Amino acid sequence: MDPEVREVLHDLVEAVIAVTLLGVTVAILYRLLIGEVPVTFFIGEIVGLGMGVSLLMAAGPRRRHR
Repeated sequence: MDPEVREVLHDLVEAVIAVTLLGVTVAILYRLLIGEVPVTFFIGEIVGLGMGVSLLMAAGPRRRHR
């Protein structure tokens, strides 16, 4: 596999893990503070996951082609 593709996939996995952990933390805190977590909360978390990964990938360091 091309090293550039491998780096991009590695960055993508890191972004997904980071945003997922943030979402799980928010869900746990919501559950502890409010009580019942509605289904719409999890739908919002899934949408937020997509937006968060997109933002992290767009804000990441640029690679120069040689």
